Amino acid sequence: MKKLYLSDLHIGDGTLKDDFKFDEDLIELIESSNKKGFNEIVIVGDGLELLTSEKVKEKGMVSYKELLDSLDVSLIDRIEERHRDVFKVFREFSKTGDLIYIVGNHDSFLLFKEELCDRVRQILGGNDKVKIVPYYLDRQFKTLAIHGNQYDIVNRFFLNRKTGQLEQPFGDFMARFMMENFDHLLMRAELPEQSVRDYQNIHPTLDVFQWFDYIRRTFDINVDLQEEWSKNFVKLLKTPFAKVWIDRNWPVLKILAGLFINRYGGMKLGDFMVRMVMATRKFRKTDNLYRQARRMLGAEGMKGFRKAMNNDYFAAYGNGSPAIVPGELKGVIMGHNHRHVLRMVSNNGEEKFYANTGTWKPVVELIDDNPGNGFARRVELGYITIEMIGDEFLVQSKHIKKLSTVRLVEKTARSGTFFDV
Repeated sequence: MKKLYLSDLHIGDGTLKDDFKFDEDLIELIESSNKKGFNEIVIVGDGLELLTSEKVKEKGMVSYKELLDSLDVSLIDRIEERHRDVFKVFREFSKTGDLIYIVGNHDSFLLFKEELCDRVRQILGGNDKVKIVPYYLDRQFKTLAIHGNQYDIVNRFFLNRKTGQLEQPFGDFMARFMMENFDHLLMRAELPEQSVRDYQNIHPTLDVFQWFDYIRRTFDINVDLQEEWSKNFVKLLKTPFAKVWIDRNWPVLKILAGLFINRYGGMKLGDFMVRMVMATRKFRKTDNLYRQARRMLGAEGMKGFRKAMNNDYFAAYGNGSPAIVPGELKGVIMGHNHRHVLRMVSNNGEEKFYANTGTWKPVVELIDDNPGNGFARRVELGYITIEMIGDEFLVQSKHIKKLSTVRLVEKTARSGTFFDV
């Protein structure tokens, strides 16, 4: 048995929000896996970029329910049209192998609308060969594959305390809000296309303030993007949805938001948040998904296991947390945070593993955490393979690594090297 795990492909609709430019790389990987006799491909969330699609943008800031009701299969059809050969090779693989599609936060509509699921199954290989699930508990391999946004306070669904209704993740709402209220200002600044694309790939998100300062020093633009973004961020925090989210998930921010919004305005709030984040940057390097995986694998005892299995994390799925017992799992595979990694986890002398598939989406980040150094654009086309040999697993972490400095011109120096870990 051989299985291939991919995540965070973010295959989109061909607009500026579509950063999937690696059709040939993915086709080669799937064809190679097929020839090598892989039995199963598991997409660990965010395989498709639905959240920032043009179809969603056209709907405006309607409620999540209204948005769901208004979406149809044209959302999926447009993506297939832009990446036709990619879906063709998936269908070819499905003739002999199975495909598991796990839902993430950028494709969360699939959790609630069967019409969209049916169309995704069709373009990937047919209803009998493709399963769309919120997570994948593989009892044969004793692994759990889950996207990971469940453990991210900004990007998980939550229950409204007052109404008991399920609410969309704050990150989803913020992405839609900024598409509606800020993106046109970015376009008005007449930046090169690559710089516009870089804006949506800045990681972590609040480093956008440093990025705005960087491009202000680089380009002669007539729009103060930092100030405009801050103003819109404050407008976002004033929305009824944001107030509900803050009250439910981050009560301390409710006090800060009230103070800064009412007395000082957007720039002060933005500056404060950036200083706070920069001051705690070393803590942010802690991999929360790795810690949650350790808990699921039993490495932090029963207390840790119960924390990871908290039903609040799985509110969007109706049936609660995955049906596993302490000590059952041999491995946990995630995506979401775009960090490609494979780590061993020891539990009472037994070696287990945590793997993160990484992303196929460019990541734009500060060089050495220093704004003076500018930004780098990183691409690591990561994937995980697991092969069962007798009673043992062979787990391999692989990626194609491409790195380029964020330059002023369209043509940038690039290098690509294969690394096997």
